Amino acid sequence: MKKHVTVLERAGLVITEKVGRVRTCRLGTHQLEEEAAWIARHQELWSARFDALDEMVEHLKHKEKTDVRNKRT
Repeated sequence: MKKHVTVLERAGLVITEKVGRVRTCRLGTHQLEEEAAWIARHQELWSARFDALDEMVEHLKHKEKTDVRNKRT
């Protein structure tokens, strides 16, 4: 766990204070606005891509059903 806290501390996300054997962590001064914006942009991109994929899958399913019906007649 110490390794994870150290990484967060280096990134400025947490500040640790050690008193005796107890290490206390609190939120750091680094704000996550840039990271949140990056995540939001990529979430929109991937949501759009997955929506397009869903549409394509539904189209192919419909086409497959139509092809099967046409072969029976």
